[in-house]
Amino acid sequence: MRLRALLPAALVAFAAPLAACGFSPMYGGGGPGGRGPVIGPVTIDEVQGKAGFVFKAELEKLLSVERDGGPARRLTVTMTESVGGLGFRLDESASRSDLTLNASYTLADSDGKTVVAGVASSVASYDVPASAFGEIASQDDARERAAENLAEKIRASLALQLARKKMQPPTAP
Repeated sequence: MRLRALLPAALVAFAAPLAACGFSPMYGGGGPGGRGPVIGPVTIDEVQGKAGFVFKAELEKLLSVERDGGPARRLTVTMTESVGGLGFRLDESASRSDLTLNASYTLADSDGKTVVAGVASSVASYDVPASAFGEIASQDDARERAAENLAEKIRASLALQLARKKMQPPTAP
């Protein structure tokens, strides 16, 4: 019973330092006095390949909540894909593989000036069955998982880079 009485006091003691540190959530603050969307509206250029189609659809879904009517920024992504064998059978055919997606991206404002740029990668492993159709299906599934993961990484990276830019003091011309 005495422990229950100390719990509120302990919570206040631990929360008080956070109030003074200037902490603000990266994804929050859309209400009155808040910072609003971190990234804002973004138009995503077409990305080539099967993985590009899945990637663009996932990233559009992730960024769709940040439409605020302002001028849209433009995101350009270049993606490469590679497959490497991890495990091998006695006949030296792969039994397990990694599908790696590497992307470089550039976010430009409505004037075409680069706001942020970066690179990201995602790896998805998959089993390689003996049948050719099974291998294609496994690889397609890995490609979708890697593309969705890559979209999440790039969205988080954009938000972080833009939040850092917002926190930096403006430079004199």
